Amino acid sequence: MQSVADLIIALAYFAVPILLFLVARRRRELRFRSVVLCFGAFLLANGIMHVMSALNLWYTAFWLEAILKVITAILAVPTAVLLWRSLPDVLSMPSQRQLRYANEMLARANRELEAFTASVSHDLRSPLTTIAGQAGLLEISMPNASDEQRRRLTKIQTSVKQMSDLIDALLALSRISRHTLHREMIDASALAHSIIHDLRQSEPHRIVEVSIQADLHVHGDRRLIGDLLRNLLENSWKFTCKTDSARIELGGAALGPMATLYVRDNGAGFDMAHAQKLFRPFHRLHSAAEFEGSGIGLATVARIVERHGGRVWAEAKPSEGAVFYFTLPTMPITGEILAAQPTRANA
Repeated sequence: MQSVADLIIALAYFAVPILLFLVARRRRELRFRSVVLCFGAFLLANGIMHVMSALNLWYTAFWLEAILKVITAILAVPTAVLLWRSLPDVLSMPSQRQLRYANEMLARANRELEAFTASVSHDLRSPLTTIAGQAGLLEISMPNASDEQRRRLTKIQTSVKQMSDLIDALLALSRISRHTLHREMIDASALAHSIIHDLRQSEPHRIVEVSIQADLHVHGDRRLIGDLLRNLLENSWKFTCKTDSARIELGGAALGPMATLYVRDNGAGFDMAHAQKLFRPFHRLHSAAEFEGSGIGLATVARIVERHGGRVWAEAKPSEGAVFYFTLPTMPITGEILAAQPTRANA
């Protein structure tokens, strides 16, 4: 009877650590992973102890049981220490009720953001449309306008367009977080060729050497990946406009479940001392007089990369060009893949 009880207890002791080890293996991002592994080893040692107790009824091996007790004691100490050290963190973890409340508040905030975005789109565009229309009528009604008058009208029209473009960029940035991802395998090389074709069509007078590595494939949302590449390639196209023998390159390599891609150019570059500002909305490292733009493009890039579980950073030197690196999945992404990614602060 005693041996049967020992074996049943041993089976339970074996089942629990196996379950814990599976959880630790599948969820590498687990906050208390070391505690789980240590506790699992302690339970496993206890299970072996009960097996030995059952065997000792028929085969005396008290020396082996003593060794196992020492091993169990050695495992018990760090397990107890880790459990006590983890207690404050465990007690500070939010309850299911708190998580539900936080999710409800987040959903409410998202709804309010959507309403605000729609309001901004309508309320700001209406006066802009009026201003643009009135400026156009003034231009038509003043065929004999002086050069100074035409210059001022042109400035009004240019400012209206800049404001309209800024609103469009802000709306696009706000939609990224709410956009439902439709993941599929994407030929990033083909997308890049299409974007470069559009850029050449828009400025046929420019001569830019473009190199796009073949067979760059990533797994993600086609629309967002297209926006990501367009923003980076347009960025390089813009900042090489004052460079003789301009060059732009897209390349990369797949390392396991994630690919590291880059867009390199020999344009204006920037001082790495200001790199932390790169991916923040409205932060520009060059004045609007030097290079036009909304200051939203790289913030959009960072948001898209984050939504795909990747990271983005940049390296550059003033007047020598810049390289923008970003990682994207090459297969359906899981929590284990995300946890395996090295931590690096976004630029």
